[in-house]
Amino acid sequence: MKALDSLPSLTRNDDLDEDGCNATVAALLRGPALTIGNRTLVGEARRLLVEYRAPAIVVIDDNDDVRGIITRTDVLRARDLTVPAEDVMSMFIFALPWTASIERAASLIACEGVGQVLVTGFGNSLLGIVSAVDIARYFALETRRLH
Repeated sequence: MKALDSLPSLTRNDDLDEDGCNATVAALLRGPALTIGNRTLVGEARRLLVEYRAPAIVVIDDNDDVRGIITRTDVLRARDLTVPAEDVMSMFIFALPWTASIERAASLIACEGVGQVLVTGFGNSLLGIVSAVDIARYFALETRRLH
């Protein structure tokens, strides 16, 4: 999976159901995934997580291939902030295509006990990250809209 510098233009009409409600994970993406190189120091990853208020950063190699994910929890558990990200990242990641339903993403996050899933586009390219908070926000807004 390759990381992208920007989101490709996806047809947003495909992200809507018949009521005009957002139905796919692509609708939850606010920008491309935050990425760092696998040799980036954990201290820098921590700085970026705080600066961008991100739940996670995708770790890529020199070829822009996804190698893992480093979360806030990974950084908090790290005893040494001068080690490379690849030493504390999780290589166990979950990804869904941009056409997957928000319900499918919610189910995956709940059943696997993870905080986020990667969203992929054409050619299995990395588009972004959808977090459990993004999904909860979506359902909260939908519930308010329906009542």
